[in-house]
Amino acid sequence: MHKPKHLFRLLLAMILVISVLPITPNVQAEDHSTLILSEYIEGSSYNKALEIYNGTGDEVDLEDYTLVHFNNGASQDPDDGEYVNVLDLEGTLENDEVHVVAHDEANEDILDVADQTGNTYFYSFNGDDAIVLFKDYDADTRQGTVVDSIGKVGEDPGSAWNQNQVSTQNATLVRNQSVTSGDQDLYDSFDPSSEWIALPQDTISNLGKYTEVQAPEQKEQYTAVVDRVVDGDTIKIQDPILGTTTVRYLNIDTPETYHLDSYDPSLVTQNKDHSQKYHGERATQYLQNLLDSGDEVRLKLGEEAKDDYGRLLAEVIRKDDGVNTNLKMVEQGYAVTYFIYPFESDMTFLTYQQATKQAVEKDYGIWDDSTPLLELPFEFRVREQDKDFSKFVGNYETEEYVQPENWDDVPVYKRVFFWTEEDAIKAGYDPNFDRDPLIADARYADEGDTVTVTGTVIAKDEAGSKTNYYIQDKSAGIVVRTDDLDAEIGEDIEATGETNDYYGLLQVLSSDAEVIGHEGEYNTPSLIQSSEIGEDLESQLVMLEDVTINSEDSYNNYEAKDANGTFTIDSDQELVEVDETYAQLIGYVDYNNGEFKVTPRFEEDVVDEIATSDIEDVRDADLGTLVKVEGIITAMFEAGGKTNYFIQDETAGLVVRAEDINAEIGDQIEAKARTEEYFDLLQLQPSPSNIEITDEDAGVPEPKNIESDDLGEELEGQLVEIDGVRVTNVDSHHNYTAEDDEGTFTIDSDQDLVDVDQEYTTIIGVVDYNYGEYKLTPRFEEDVMARDEEDEDHDEDIDKDIFGDYLDGDESLDDVKDHIIDLYDKLSSDELADLLDEELSEFIETNGNTSQHIDSTVHHIMKSLSKLDKGNTDVEERKIHHELEKIMKKHHKSKEHKGNGKAKGKGKRK
Repeated sequence: MHKPKHLFRLLLAMILVISVLPITPNVQAEDHSTLILSEYIEGSSYNKALEIYNGTGDEVDLEDYTLVHFNNGASQDPDDGEYVNVLDLEGTLENDEVHVVAHDEANEDILDVADQTGNTYFYSFNGDDAIVLFKDYDADTRQGTVVDSIGKVGEDPGSAWNQNQVSTQNATLVRNQSVTSGDQDLYDSFDPSSEWIALPQDTISNLGKYTEVQAPEQKEQYTAVVDRVVDGDTIKIQDPILGTTTVRYLNIDTPETYHLDSYDPSLVTQNKDHSQKYHGERATQYLQNLLDSGDEVRLKLGEEAKDDYGRLLAEVIRKDDGVNTNLKMVEQGYAVTYFIYPFESDMTFLTYQQATKQAVEKDYGIWDDSTPLLELPFEFRVREQDKDFSKFVGNYETEEYVQPENWDDVPVYKRVFFWTEEDAIKAGYDPNFDRDPLIADARYADEGDTVTVTGTVIAKDEAGSKTNYYIQDKSAGIVVRTDDLDAEIGEDIEATGETNDYYGLLQVLSSDAEVIGHEGEYNTPSLIQSSEIGEDLESQLVMLEDVTINSEDSYNNYEAKDANGTFTIDSDQELVEVDETYAQLIGYVDYNNGEFKVTPRFEEDVVDEIATSDIEDVRDADLGTLVKVEGIITAMFEAGGKTNYFIQDETAGLVVRAEDINAEIGDQIEAKARTEEYFDLLQLQPSPSNIEITDEDAGVPEPKNIESDDLGEELEGQLVEIDGVRVTNVDSHHNYTAEDDEGTFTIDSDQDLVDVDQEYTTIIGVVDYNYGEYKLTPRFEEDVMARDEEDEDHDEDIDKDIFGDYLDGDESLDDVKDHIIDLYDKLSSDELADLLDEELSEFIETNGNTSQHIDSTVHHIMKSLSKLDKGNTDVEERKIHHELEKIMKKHHKSKEHKGNGKAKGKGKRK
C-alpha cells in the first residue's frame, strides 16, 4: 500500500523545529513599530473590552487616537447608511503599558483593570463588527491613519469572523506576541487565527497586562448545563463551548420535523412526509424526557469538534447517572445510527450497531411494524431536497461497499458511509459490484506494485528525459512518468507501470502508455478551499476563488490566501503578482520540498475578475457557473437563518440567498456566487464578502401586469401583479387557491395577507417556485389592497407637528420619538419621510452640509421604523432616539471640540 509521506515529513518537521526554536526571540517592548490591539473581549452580557499595548519605546499621547466600531458591515463611506461608533481615547500611555477600555456595566474583574469606561454605542460591538484604531481620525469623512484593526471594514461576515475554531464571537482573543505591528489593511480578508489566540468566553485573567499566553488545548470532554432540547438529535446548552451553544448528537440521526407544521394521524402509515413528522416529534419528546433544562451533562466530543454549521459534535452523557443519551435514543428506537468514515472507535461503532439490531428485533420506535418510519432521515432529506444519494455505503462485516443508490443492500446495523469512493478504497473496502480499475486503486496499492491507470491529462511537465503527466479520473489523481508518450492536456491516456514514491510525490513509472481518447472526461477543476489542499487532492486539477497574493520567495513560490486560510502557489512562469487579488485561480496540486502546492498551467488559469452579467444570461448559464450580477431588491423573506433577496434587472429576476446585509427593498445589490437550484428554484448563495449594496434606494421597478397563465419560469424571481383576483381556498401551509379570468393559481402567503372568499382588484407579489409549482408571493399588506380602496384618510385628526412642543421646551426627545412612531402607523412611509425632512429643514443648522445631515437622519429613522414589527423593538427605538440626539447635537454644538479635562491612563505593566 502506498504510504503517505510520514518519514519525510517527520524529518522535515525535526529540521524545522531545530532551525526555528533557537532564533525565536522574546518580544521586547521597543520592538513594536505601532500601538497594537493586544486583547479583545466579546463576552456575555456587557462584558466588552479592548486592550491597547504600547511597545514602541516611547510614551504615546492617546488624545490623538480614536477607536471606531464599524457596525454590521459599515464602510468608510459616510453615506453608506450604516452606523459607525466612535470612542476618543484619553490620557497618555507609557512604553510597555496597556490601556483598557470597557463597558461600564461589565463585571468587576474587568472594571478593576479598565482605564476608560462608558456605555455608548461603541461598547455594543459584536463578533461581526470591525474595530479600527485610528490616529488623527476625522469623523465626518471616516478617514485617518490606520494603526491596527480587527475584522474587515465593509464586510458583514454573518455572526463572526471564524477560522480554525478562532472566532470573534463569544470569545476572548489575545494577540500573539510575535505580532509587532498592527493590521493596517482594512480591506484584506481577516483570519483571526493568524495572529490571535482564542480563549473561552469571559476569560479575563490576562486583561490589563501584556503577557504571553498559550492556546488552550481542545479537551475530549466538557461539562455543560442543558438549556433546552431542540429536536431529537440537537440540544442547546446555557454557556458556549468552543464558541457555540448548539450540540448536534454524534453517531445518530433522528427523523426530521422542519417540513410540516403538524402531522395528520391518518396519514402516518401512508404518507412519507407525515410519517417523518410523526416520528420526529416522538424523538423530540423522548429526548425531552431524558434531559431537562438545568441538567448537567458531559459532552464527549468527536474527532471533529464541530460540523459545517458550527455545531458541537458530541455524545451527551447525563452527569448524575452516566446515561449516554445518544445511545439511549438508538436503544429505544427513536434514532438510527449514522457513522461516516473515519470514525474514532470501532468499539463505539459496534456498541451502537448492536443497539440498533436489538431495537429492530424488538420492533421499537421507528422499527415498529404497526407504525414504521417510511423513510430513514437521510433518505427523506435526499428526496425532500431533490438531491441524489452521494455517499458510498460499506458493510463493516464483509469490508465491501456498494454504490450510493444501493445503500439499502447493507443491513442498517452493519452500515458505514463514505464521503467518496476513494475513502472506501483507502479504508480497505472492496467494491461489491463490477467496475474498471480506478486511479484510487493505484494510490493505495503497495509501492512497487504493477498497476494500470486510465485518466485525463490535466497537466504535463518536462523533467529530464521524461515527461510527468498529471492525470485524474473520478476517484483521484496520479503522476505518470514516461518517455513513451506524446499526449496533450485534455486527452485520455492509459499507462501500465510500477508505483514509486519520488520524494513524497506518488507516480507510476511507465514504459507502456498510450493515448486512448482525445476528449477527456475529467478535465474539469474541482472547486476547493485552501484548507483542503493535501494528499487527497494530489495531482488533481483544482480551482480556488478570491485569492490574494501576499508574498514571493526567490524560487517563485507565492504565499497566497483565500477566505479559508493561506497556501502556496508554485509558478515558475510568474503567472501571479504580489498584492493582487484574483477571482479564480486554477492549477494542479503538486508536492515538492515537503509541501503541497497549487501550480497554475497557463495565463487562462488566472482570472482577474468576473464580469457582471445580465440576470437573463445568468438564468441561461449552466448550473455551477460562477457569475456576478447586479439587481434591485423587490422582495425579502427570512428563511432558515438567512434572507432570500428577490432581485431583478431589465432582463429577468433571480433569488439571492445570503446573510442579512441590512438592505432594504429598493436597494441595488451586487452578488457573486455559483448558480445552483434549490428544489428547482434558481438561486445564488454568495459568501458575506461577495455581496454588497451598490446603490441605496435605487427605486423599485413597477410590477409587470400579467394573467395567471403567465406564471412560469420566464417570470421566476420577478415582481408582478394580477388583476381581478378571487381567493377560494387555503391549505395548512398558507397556500391560497385563487383565480382570475384566465384560470386558477396559487398565492403563497405565510403572513396570511389574503382571505378566503375575498375579491381583490389587484394583487402584487414576486414569482416564487416551491413544491413543484410557481406561486405568487405578496410581500406586505399594501400588495393586496385594491387600488381604488387605498386609504386616503390622512386628515385633521392627525397631529403632524412633530418638533413644535420639543422646541418650546414642553417635550423631550423621547416624546418626539414616540410621536414619530405613532405617525408611522397613520401615514405612508413616503409621507412621514417628507414630513420629517420638511420640519427638520425649518430649524436645523449644522456646520457643513445641513441637507445631507438631515437626509441621513431621516433615512436612518425610516429604516428603524420599518424594522419595528420584525422584533428587537427596543433596539430600533433606541436607534431612533440616537438619530434625533445626533442631529440635535449637530444643531446646538456644531463642530464644537470634544473631550476637555481628560484623565491620564493608569497603564498596567506586564
